[in-house]
Amino acid sequence: MPTLRPARPSDAEALTRLRGLMHEAMGDELHEVWRERCVADFRRRLGTDEFVAFVVEEQAEVVSGGVGWLTEHLPSPYQIDARRGHIASMSTDPAHRRRGHGRRVLGALMGWFAERDIVRVDLRATPYGQPLYEAFGFRTLGGATMAWTAPGNRPGMQ
Repeated sequence: MPTLRPARPSDAEALTRLRGLMHEAMGDELHEVWRERCVADFRRRLGTDEFVAFVVEEQAEVVSGGVGWLTEHLPSPYQIDARRGHIASMSTDPAHRRRGHGRRVLGALMGWFAERDIVRVDLRATPYGQPLYEAFGFRTLGGATMAWTAPGNRPGMQ
């Protein structure tokens, strides 16, 4: 039976592998510098209170995962508590898809945010993941999402 659990810093390599699968599916080219930096960041951030990852493990192999973290914005008239959640790196190994792993990971992340009384959670969805997020009540916001990217870098998702 697949096991859902919070990720540990020792899962950094597995989380990076899954994140790489996500980026490859979006047509991104991966390189060693990215992999090393991603592993180091996962190890560092998994030791903080503002960052969490959940993984599904099958036969001692991490086959699915997702991460969440807290950010602080300025209060608005509609959200006095300016903390927000963010979800990223939702990815399941292709050989293990369509088994509910992503749903379990997303549910655990949403539970983590609920325990912290977070009333807004943001994410960027691929067309593949959008139906899952909509099933949890996520919706596309109106308005113009804009980003600035330094010359030589391409804007991208997560």
